[in-house]
Amino acid sequence: MLLSLETLQEVTVFQSEAEKFLVKGPSHPIVVTLGSDTMLTCSLLPALNARSMEFLWFRSQISEVVFSYQNQQEQKGKQLPQYAGRTTLVRDFLTQGMVTMHLSNVQVSDDGLYTCFFRKGDYYDTATLEVKVAGVGSEPEVYIEKPEEDGVRVVCTASGWFPKPQVQWRDLSGEKFLAFSEAHAQDSEGLFHVETSLVVRNRSAGNVTCSILNPILGQEKVKAIFIPGKSCSGF
Repeated sequence: MLLSLETLQEVTVFQSEAEKFLVKGPSHPIVVTLGSDTMLTCSLLPALNARSMEFLWFRSQISEVVFSYQNQQEQKGKQLPQYAGRTTLVRDFLTQGMVTMHLSNVQVSDDGLYTCFFRKGDYYDTATLEVKVAGVGSEPEVYIEKPEEDGVRVVCTASGWFPKPQVQWRDLSGEKFLAFSEAHAQDSEGLFHVETSLVVRNRSAGNVTCSILNPILGQEKVKAIFIPGKSCSGF
């Protein structure tokens, strides 16, 4: 029996609709500490078998390939050099529509947005996920730099932090000092060095503390220093 043109069009539309799918990524950022490993997972809705599909992860544009899979195997020809040897495919759940890329030895440069791209035939879809890299650096070093006209200047430094850490000075009772200077710089690996200074005008303040906090992990390192009074300092 011959099919009419209208019937053929209906069949074509049905097949096209049947091939459609959605790509879903994590609903929250993936937090990972420097030097550790992480997993980037995207899922297909409905849960199609992804083994014979084409998919890849890329950064800000599709030419910035982090990982690529085509013809049922990894494609490394267009991978960005900084990801070479650090990405592998977790194949356990491919047939269930869950595709995971393992990323090892996470670096500062891995921080940011990723897009996962899936294609089957002429149809494709994408999803965006965010990786937040976090690193806790050195303990603060605190020292008295010099006397000021009406107080004592105290300096606090720390290095190896990511992202830019938060700084706080407190007195012996835990009250925050609100007026202090702060400067940041990044080294060749993108890690932050911070230097902050505070003028303590109350010579009877006793101990003051410098706190360096990683805003993503909520981890901080604290160092205290004793502020001598006039009779002890000779200022």
